[in-house]
Amino acid sequence: MKTKNVLHKRATILSTLLILLFANSKLYSQIIYTDIPDATPNATYSLDLNNDTVVDFIIYFGGSGSTIGVMCNPQNNNAYSGNFVNGTYLPWALSTSNSICESLATWYDFTTPGTLALGTNIGHWVGASDKYLALKLIVGTNTYYGWARIDILSNSASFTIKDYAYESTPNACIQSGQNNLDTIEYSNEKLFSIFPNPFKTSTTIQTNSNLKNATLNMYNSYGQIVKQVNNLSGQTVFISRDNLSSGLYYIILTEENKLVALEKLLITD
Repeated sequence: MKTKNVLHKRATILSTLLILLFANSKLYSQIIYTDIPDATPNATYSLDLNNDTVVDFIIYFGGSGSTIGVMCNPQNNNAYSGNFVNGTYLPWALSTSNSICESLATWYDFTTPGTLALGTNIGHWVGASDKYLALKLIVGTNTYYGWARIDILSNSASFTIKDYAYESTPNACIQSGQNNLDTIEYSNEKLFSIFPNPFKTSTTIQTNSNLKNATLNMYNSYGQIVKQVNNLSGQTVFISRDNLSSGLYYIILTEENKLVALEKLLITD
């Protein structure tokens, strides 16, 4: 019974993934988790929460003189959640399993950059370890919620960003730290390229690390699987047109329940 439940859950996740994909090619699954090498910048960190090459939040050093701190500046109409104390906007430092959505009071946008930590006693993040910054992402007319896991030293002189995630269903809540195995994980450490695209007879996916027992599924615009290739290894995956008609297709390349590549393909005559 347990095995059947797991298989059913994974099938449901894949179905959700496809629905989201066809609605918006930038959405990869319900929860998009990005694991990065721990980043400890000496100036700023540009956070692209949904990995679309657009900077969504800037984490940077602020303050003056001997009193320095760590700030969060939302870009565009994005926002963080926190409170307002003694004239300073203070983002929350959440522990795991806190619900992040519209009801989390209060949200502040680019007009009010937040102070995570300043000196040794200002802000919820002074000396914080494995705490979560609650984030609101606005893309077009849609709103998404996510988190970033950050450490900050007790003197606010250094910060480290470890990973981040967002819920790709508009307006849906996410739990701080949520990245469970029931979601497909997207890692920006495993980059890929596809060339040519569009193509007439064949195209190639090139990854920057070796695949092991990966699976490629190709879907038409109706969500039907038109091609599947299993047990892929190496850094190069060839896709042949075979008898497919011209038109728009989608590929999903996964490895050990992690999303390696998801992209639109256009076949031409």
